[in-house]
Amino acid sequence: MQFTREVAFRFPLCRGEDVRAIQQALTILQNEPPCGTVDGIFGGATRQAVAEYQRRNHLDATGVVDAATWASLFAAAAVRQKDVPEKSASALVKAALAGTAPAAAPADAGPAPADLPVSRPQALRTRDWLLRNFAAQIEQAVQGTPLDADLVAAIACKETANVWLHWIDRLSPAEVLARCVFDGSGDVPGTSRSAFPRNAADFRAAVGDALTDALIDEANETRKLRGFGPQRWLYKGYGLFQYDLQHFKTDPDFFRNRQWGDFGACIDRFMREMRTKLADAHGDLPDAVRRYNGSGPKAEQYREHVMFMYGWLKAAPFTPPH
Repeated sequence: MQFTREVAFRFPLCRGEDVRAIQQALTILQNEPPCGTVDGIFGGATRQAVAEYQRRNHLDATGVVDAATWASLFAAAAVRQKDVPEKSASALVKAALAGTAPAAAPADAGPAPADLPVSRPQALRTRDWLLRNFAAQIEQAVQGTPLDADLVAAIACKETANVWLHWIDRLSPAEVLARCVFDGSGDVPGTSRSAFPRNAADFRAAVGDALTDALIDEANETRKLRGFGPQRWLYKGYGLFQYDLQHFKTDPDFFRNRQWGDFGACIDRFMREMRTKLADAHGDLPDAVRRYNGSGPKAEQYREHVMFMYGWLKAAPFTPPH
């Protein structure tokens, strides 16, 4: 079951299977105040229950189930469903969970946000390339979570695809992965960074010359592929999902052994972070996407971009090659 309309307390009362699924999801979540009878009629009790859910999950507390609330509600229910007795999960809510978690902006969500990193055809091409090459690894990685392959692809679109899409017709998948070394912040003039390492000198002081120079060389190989000249800059983002060099302190082998060139290692680190963000967001998937990028206006934009591109991908399912 997909989001098809806004549901609100108005006259004549909204009725339907989508209302019943909303009520069932609120019941699974043990929402307080309760939504009342699961009867498919959007009355005052259901409106109050929706408004309280919205307040607790940092949504506009309108009591209206719009696309964002539908997305959040069923993503949260997807996380909780494993704790719900099988007989309590109706066929309706199972269908809604299957169809909306993770939840995307609807295909007719309106004009694309400004500054999206890729166009709709490029987003589809990104997803298709990932699934042609890494479908099994992606499906295994997201199993048991509200994520799916389309959301993984949407995040890759936001993180790096605007660069490496230009390479896929002339480089092998392994070569593309190996060259996903980006983000010179801290060394690029006019930029600063507070996390370790703040710049190349900071990293060199901590780990020595050999690894620092090796990673600078990796950055310069990527720069050459992009038509840029060499620099003595230490880049901070590694792999399709930009695993940050700040993780060196707890995960040095990823960087020492160039594991960003292994898709399995990349998605493993990505899912480690996403599981943490999902827990912090209490199962609210769009909020977990925001947290994956951090906080503040840029993280809010990150969520908006990812969920909009996810809507593009959900509206055009991948067709495996024969």
